Formats: sequence, structure tokens, C-alpha cells
Amino acid sequence: MIKKQEELKVTVTEKAKGGEGVFVNEHVLVGDEFFGKGRLYAKCKLAPGHSVGNHTHTGEMEVCYFLSGEGTVECDGVETKVKAGDVNLVNPGENHAVINTGNEDLVYMALILYA
Repeated sequence: MIKKQEELKVTVTEKAKGGEGVFVNEHVLVGDEFFGKGRLYAKCKLAPGHSVGNHTHTGEMEVCYFLSGEGTVECDGVETKVKAGDVNLVNPGENHAVINTGNEDLVYMALILYA
């Protein structure tokens, strides 16, 4: 099966998880395509200065693979600069936030699987 980009579901969330600005998700998988194993696989985009606020992953884990741009990830209170090629692993019970601190869009793939 091939999914064309123009067929992918796109969601736009303002102040995601209490963050700033707009969070855009281009969903690669939705609903039953996870076979009960997860809930999100999407290409995510934050414009400069925009963020996803601090939130906890209970009963699930998230992997963020950064494709382009620069930003800061806060994971359990520790801030780390990220750029293309970096990966943020958030285990069940941990919390994190993603902030675009760069001058271009911060783009990453996010995968949330049930633990």
C-alpha cells in the first residue's frame, strides 16, 4: 500500500500541551493501522519560537527523530540542544517538552507506542 502525501491527515494544534504557537502533525499512521500497539506516527513541525509544552507519557513511550532545524528538548527537567539526526527517547512515566530555539522550522518524526 502507498499513501500519497496529499492523502495524509494533517492536524494543527494551538498551544499544544500548554506550549507556545502552533504544532503541525502530518499523520503517517492513524487508528487501526497501529494494530493496537500505538497511537501516533507523524511528521511534526514547529516554527521558530513555537513549542510543545511539558507533558508526561503514562503507559506509553515516545521517540522523536529530528529531521531538520534546531531546538531544545526538556526531558525530566534536563534541557538538551537538538539538531537533525538526534533522537529523544521518552520512556513511560517520563515527561518532556520540545522548543524550537532555531531560525527555521524544527521538523521531526514522532512515534508513540503503548508500553
